[in-house]
Amino acid sequence: MRAAAAADVATETDGWEAGVRRVQPLNADRVEAPQGTPPIVLLPGFGNCTADYTAPFGDEEASVAAALQRRGFRCYVLPVERKDWFKVARALLTLAYWRGASTTHPGYSWYLERVAELVDQARRETGSEQVDLVAHSAGGWLARAFIGQGEYRQGGANASEDTLGSAELEPHPAVRALVTLGTPHTPPPPDKVKDMTGGALTWVDATWPGACFAGQGVRYVAVAGRAVRGDRDADRRTLSGYAAGSYQQVCGEGHETEGDAVVPLRSALLEGADHVMLDGVFHSMSRVRTFNEPSGLPWYGDERVLDAWLHTLVRP
Repeated sequence: MRAAAAADVATETDGWEAGVRRVQPLNADRVEAPQGTPPIVLLPGFGNCTADYTAPFGDEEASVAAALQRRGFRCYVLPVERKDWFKVARALLTLAYWRGASTTHPGYSWYLERVAELVDQARRETGSEQVDLVAHSAGGWLARAFIGQGEYRQGGANASEDTLGSAELEPHPAVRALVTLGTPHTPPPPDKVKDMTGGALTWVDATWPGACFAGQGVRYVAVAGRAVRGDRDADRRTLSGYAAGSYQQVCGEGHETEGDAVVPLRSALLEGADHVMLDGVFHSMSRVRTFNEPSGLPWYGDERVLDAWLHTLVRP
């Protein structure tokens, strides 16, 4: 595993207080898009919608999309409504789900089809041959599936069944880079916790492990926040208590585990990718357990944080 230069973006002096790392990220040098930089296709996390990234809580200027555009990046956000995520329940009608052997079809096919369509749109409108995928939370492991699944390479074709990966293991030619923000990349140990995706995450990680296509030119960057230490004895209404339960579901270990309050550090760091570890950075723009209340805490797409990982897309 390679550590990116921004791994020390936050100070180490303030330490922990009640399981929470109350530090503010240092101001990294502002990143400006060089001429010819591919457009960014931004992929929402599970339960999120387009507006969370274009106008969170009705404030367009506070959005990650606006912050990217101010830096000269052309940004396309996947069209997703919160209710769309109910389509994941299609997998419940399959035996594979209950056996823990699901793939991305049928539960996530709708999402990947939209990614294919938006990638084509971004290339068509900008004239760029490739795009950079920036994927938040579950959008990251779904992006890994998109890069590897051949049925999404031809104009957003509608996938009727999974091919279980390309036999040639060739990446999608339109993807230059994948940056994941707080993505749970690995499934939990099956002897401890059930894979809540019905096996879809397990399948993706087994089919395209780690930075699978790095040797074929795809740049992988895994960004992880280190903001909350789980405490199984804490009240679940506290950040450390909530984090303990969330980490337990994601990696099978919640107590004394560190992460962004939702995804543990160990799960967010993809093997073979460049790593950017950010102290004091949280998972989401929303308060935990909600989508409609701002957290007021720095998250991956925050104006104060953005440049700490964005530089990975402009370096030679």
